[in-house]
Amino acid sequence: MNNSTAPTDVTSSIDGSHPTTPYSEEVPHPAEPQPTGPPDGPSALTPAARDRSWWARLWHNLGRDAGLIAPGLIISLIAFPVLITLFSVSIATVIVWVGVLLLPLTLTVARAFGSLSRARARAWGAPIAEAAPRPRERGLRWWLAPLGDARSWLDLLFEAVFALPIRLLTFSVAAVWFFGGLGGATFFFWGRFLPEGGGNTVDWVVAWVTNSPVTDRGFSAEATFQFVVGLILLLTFPFILHAMALLEIVTIRAALSADTTEAHSNSRPGITAAVVPSSPNPAVFSSATGGLGWFWLIAGFVGVVLVAISWPVTTVLYGVPTVFAMLIALALSAALVLAVRWPNVGIGLGLAAQIAGIVLTSGSSGEVWPFTVTSLLALVFLHLIIGLRQSWIRLVALWTLSAVIGVLALILPHAGGFAGALANVITTMAIAAGAGLIGVIGNLLIQGRRQLETERELSAAELAKRQELEERNRIAQELHDVVAHSMSVISVQATTAKYRLPELDERSLGEFDSMASSARQALTEMRGLLAILRGGRNADLAPQPSLEDIPALVDVTRGSGASVTLDFPDDAPVLSPTSSLTAFRVVQESLSNALRHAAGSSVSVTVAQVGQRLEITVVNGTPDAEAATVAGAKSHLGGGFGLRGMRERVEALGGTLRVGPTDNGGFEVRASVPAE
Repeated sequence: MNNSTAPTDVTSSIDGSHPTTPYSEEVPHPAEPQPTGPPDGPSALTPAARDRSWWARLWHNLGRDAGLIAPGLIISLIAFPVLITLFSVSIATVIVWVGVLLLPLTLTVARAFGSLSRARARAWGAPIAEAAPRPRERGLRWWLAPLGDARSWLDLLFEAVFALPIRLLTFSVAAVWFFGGLGGATFFFWGRFLPEGGGNTVDWVVAWVTNSPVTDRGFSAEATFQFVVGLILLLTFPFILHAMALLEIVTIRAALSADTTEAHSNSRPGITAAVVPSSPNPAVFSSATGGLGWFWLIAGFVGVVLVAISWPVTTVLYGVPTVFAMLIALALSAALVLAVRWPNVGIGLGLAAQIAGIVLTSGSSGEVWPFTVTSLLALVFLHLIIGLRQSWIRLVALWTLSAVIGVLALILPHAGGFAGALANVITTMAIAAGAGLIGVIGNLLIQGRRQLETERELSAAELAKRQELEERNRIAQELHDVVAHSMSVISVQATTAKYRLPELDERSLGEFDSMASSARQALTEMRGLLAILRGGRNADLAPQPSLEDIPALVDVTRGSGASVTLDFPDDAPVLSPTSSLTAFRVVQESLSNALRHAAGSSVSVTVAQVGQRLEITVVNGTPDAEAATVAGAKSHLGGGFGLRGMRERVEALGGTLRVGPTDNGGFEVRASVPAE
């Protein structure tokens, strides 16, 4: 063990004073576990963030959320007209081939806006990886490459269709909430300048609560009411702003997250970037559409549009009461969203809403019946979602039940003509069947591409394993040719010394015998190591050293002339094989370091069980000057990985390792490992 004063360790020192470090070299610490909770949850807080007070964290989140919400609407107001204009011109000029050259530019711009949204989400703290870059091509192929990049098309869809409504909603809610609270809190200053008449807000509220006529209660009552409401709005504003930020982050993660399949394959140990194909990956589309993110977005978008159209149409054209029309519209839209994750609930709710719509509109004459236009669209989208996401059995059940409902509607009394109703049912069922068939084909396509990507991953993994095995065989060959050969020479020379050198005394012969025994043991362990490196199934599985072998290890060390004392319990504690091997290796490395760096000093080894832990202490004294000079010339034999290996072994078991200089110029190693 090196007696030079080492830098201080992050752990506590041996004597309990200032922290000391045991390491003369850089020893890597185990990586911190990555948070698995929500991006804004406690698990995602850094140590510096945890040290902040609750108010400090609140203000930090307020600035972070405002930095996400405020620029988002501005970016969308720029992205929406740019992308819509470029895409419209591209489609309109495809017939003259100008659009073919302009469309890649549109996709490239969309990819840039999508990357900007991902970067803003990462700056907010969401774990969103950047999309993989497009492969480099040359000439016209480079210009047309975005046409085959599914990620660019998805970015175009999000930035041109979904981003603006969502960001408009989040910005409007946050702005109205903040300025409403600010206006209410400052009503005392500017409220006097409002024109008279019409009553104040507090007057209307009191009249509504008490069911009495509106009475003017004066400016003071109105100002007090506005101040209280404004104060409530301002106090709750950070939470509303955070909710709006979470809504935007959830949307971005659902639509713009990089391909999880590709990221997963790239993160596997042994699979390098050279192994994973860099060509356009069809799994980008299958992963994005095969997950729930895009289905939630599309179903929610269609649902909102249906509510906006179905509610007034059902009320105005069919004379359905406003409340019932609203409930039917909400049920049809909710069925689409629920069908993404809970198909049975979505199907049941959708069919129930269809039945309610048919019954409530049966008295109308001259209108489309039994399936209205909006209910037909809802039914078609429901078939499409079930076909894309679920098994064909659920799709058949949905279509069959829809057909039964349509047939029963023809039997029930209604104001319209039978021929028109029959044509409506046939048309609706035909369109629904077509949508379901498209969904099934799309599902098969996605599953096929996903299976193809899985096969590619497996092939890449097998290639990585083969490359790793080849590298291990090369290392094993190097060890066999260099180290094993040298150890064999040492073993032969030490064994034949008594025959080649007959003048040696008994003590010298004992030293050579000990050297020969150690060399043979090292060769045996080397053969086992080589077999493991080569991946052989017939590797030597001889028992590893354990805690009970420490006394024998100390005796061998004493045979080298070192003064070693051992305090070992009479009844050795029963440890797990891993803990027992770790204890042996700690003592072995500590003794080896003491012989190498503190030659001539006395060494004490203490092994004791304290509670549920095994405490190991190895202390050496001040080295002898002459012996240290001789040992210093041989210190280059150490690889510099002893302390690193001890720390990794001990900490892997949940133990602790402390090493450092003692007050008398020696060196001490303390290890604590679980005894179970």
